[in-house]
Amino acid sequence: MLLNQAVSPSEDFERGKNAFGRGEYPRAIELLRPLLYPEIRLEAESQIVQAHRMLGEAHLFQKQNDEAAIEFRHLLQLRPDYRLDPLLDPPLVADFFNGIVREHESELATLDARHREAAVAQQRQRDDARDNARVVEKRYLRNSFAVNFIPFGAGQFQNGQRAKGWTFMVVESLLGAASIGALATNFALFGLNPKRRCLTAPPDGAGGRCPAGQIDYSQEDTSQRLRRVQEVSGWLFFASVAWGISDAILNFKPEVPLTTDEPRAARRVSRLALAPTLLGPSTLGPSLAFRF
Repeated sequence: MLLNQAVSPSEDFERGKNAFGRGEYPRAIELLRPLLYPEIRLEAESQIVQAHRMLGEAHLFQKQNDEAAIEFRHLLQLRPDYRLDPLLDPPLVADFFNGIVREHESELATLDARHREAAVAQQRQRDDARDNARVVEKRYLRNSFAVNFIPFGAGQFQNGQRAKGWTFMVVESLLGAASIGALATNFALFGLNPKRRCLTAPPDGAGGRCPAGQIDYSQEDTSQRLRRVQEVSGWLFFASVAWGISDAILNFKPEVPLTTDEPRAARRVSRLALAPTLLGPSTLGPSLAFRF
């Protein structure tokens, strides 16, 4: 027992096209006409245009001029600029088709202008939609946890907290410079041990000892003051470093998202880059290069 299988419109179109190519015009009309009437079953516009043309030629070869004219007019409604060449197409078909074109020349010109305007409007809409479409590419910058233990605001810069990073850098730099400066000044002025001088010359028989109340403690006092400055600024320096490390750890961000739709300057995340160097034009030994 044979079952009737549903044939797709594309298959009927190919069958009608083959029948038209073999010159079987009644068969071509029988296959192609249901694809356009009472409703269009073809999806591709190119197939619809070709079906109207084959139907028009098939009706014309069957001497059904009125039906042929209807099909050619439908074709021209879809493609107002569609033309046939008498040198390439059958002269009977080309003359008949071009006669319809001349008869409706003004209407076709108006219709063609409308089609062109619609095509331009559609292209403009596609361009606007493409321009307005925002493709966001998400990328992430991975941060190093070890940077949190580097002083001078390294962890804050890595976390993107520039203001806080500059604050820790300036404070720690000033405190460190004050402590080291006090130490260097004390050593340069007084050495390891400040000397005590005698305000007056020791009396004879005193064995070179300075009498009580005549000892000059000014160097020792100055050295002690410098030592206090060194110690206080040093302790404050280490306290600031500990504070900065704790703050960096509390605000640590393992990954910082980057998006390509942001301006380049806004995507540039402040971070500290460490580059160990051995010898360079301005270095005499191992060093660390900082980049913000």
